[in-house]
Amino acid sequence: MTAIRFFNAHIIDPSQSIDGIGYLDIVDGVVDAIGHGTPPKAGKFEQVIDCKSSCLSPGIVDMRVQPADPGSEHLESLATLLAAAANGGITALACLPDTRPVIDEASAIDSLCLRASRIGGSRLYAYGAATKSLAGTEMAELGLMAEAGAIGFTNSTTSINDSLIMRRLLAYSSMLDKPFIQHCEDHALTANSEMNEGETSTRLGLLGSPSEAEVIIIDRDLHLLRRTDTRYHVAHISTRAGIEAVRQAKAEGLAVTADTSPPYFLLNELAISTYNSAFKLSPPLRSEDDRQAVIEGLADGTIDAISSDHMPVDRDAKMQPFGPAQPGASGVDTLLALSLTLVHQGHISMPRMIEALSLAPASILDMTGGTLSPGSAADFILFRPNSSWIINGANFKSNSRITPFESHPVQGIVDATYVDGAAIFLRQ
Repeated sequence: MTAIRFFNAHIIDPSQSIDGIGYLDIVDGVVDAIGHGTPPKAGKFEQVIDCKSSCLSPGIVDMRVQPADPGSEHLESLATLLAAAANGGITALACLPDTRPVIDEASAIDSLCLRASRIGGSRLYAYGAATKSLAGTEMAELGLMAEAGAIGFTNSTTSINDSLIMRRLLAYSSMLDKPFIQHCEDHALTANSEMNEGETSTRLGLLGSPSEAEVIIIDRDLHLLRRTDTRYHVAHISTRAGIEAVRQAKAEGLAVTADTSPPYFLLNELAISTYNSAFKLSPPLRSEDDRQAVIEGLADGTIDAISSDHMPVDRDAKMQPFGPAQPGASGVDTLLALSLTLVHQGHISMPRMIEALSLAPASILDMTGGTLSPGSAADFILFRPNSSWIINGANFKSNSRITPFESHPVQGIVDATYVDGAAIFLRQ
């Protein structure tokens, strides 16, 4: 039996409404006890660790990561992805299916998860592709992928624009009790677009993507959702209209959830004024009003979760004129620090941030993590929320080092990441 005690920690666990100085006892990789104040003296521990008032919380559960392995290992291998996740305090991550080959059959899920388990570190889960080869025209083998461990189904970075296919996908997802994750974008409205449509796109001479393209798909899907009992999730929501549609759906009692990512609550379309292609993302950076709506949605719970939206991109494909440059950016190394900006600016509380980064995504996807309740897996992190640093992509553990937050000052440093009570990252 291996027993470890962590004491003098600022414990934050929204699942138990814990927010204060306390202790955590781990026995054989499982949470044995947690409490406020001074720990009881009973018990023998192999290690007793003074956390020196650092924050201790459930590990981050990143529900939206685009892997490049297999198929584009030069952009990001599983080893570098898992190392970056551990460094960033991520104890579990969910991978999109747009690898090469596409994860549209059970054997691909088995292979990816087996390879990750051999590397060790953060827990890795995989989505199953909703349609074969992500083409959007023919359903993939959802049942077999569910049996192989798919945590949900998605068409990754493209919407299902065929309403009949979408209705069938929702029905099958409901039958299999798996959430459906939708990138909401009417591609007919956004074809060849380069940024958000508005005054800024006109001034810069770039082809605009109307923000209505997001809510049009959300509204259609909500109508289809009323005919099923499916769990429906809006990925990286970015517009006021889309957020309001989700808010109304929740009030109606529909099983709808949503996540967003740091660029959409920290940046707006004005960042593109320098034509720096690091700011080219999908969805595109929106207006300041949309950015404020994202913050409001996180504060009131309309937006349930925050994800990294990590999308490795080839430097040659990025270092082009803004129009032809490929969208995407790194996200796992900076997720905690950028999310803490909301706390430091007074928009949300620390427990709400941990809920959005950990408890909510774990609950949405039925993944291990999100809680430190006795009997749960000891997946947690130690971090200093007020320690300052400057984002420098060259120092990322990830192989993908392009970020729209280059040279951005942030606060929040992860000192340790634990999975099953074992340290997978310790800051030297």
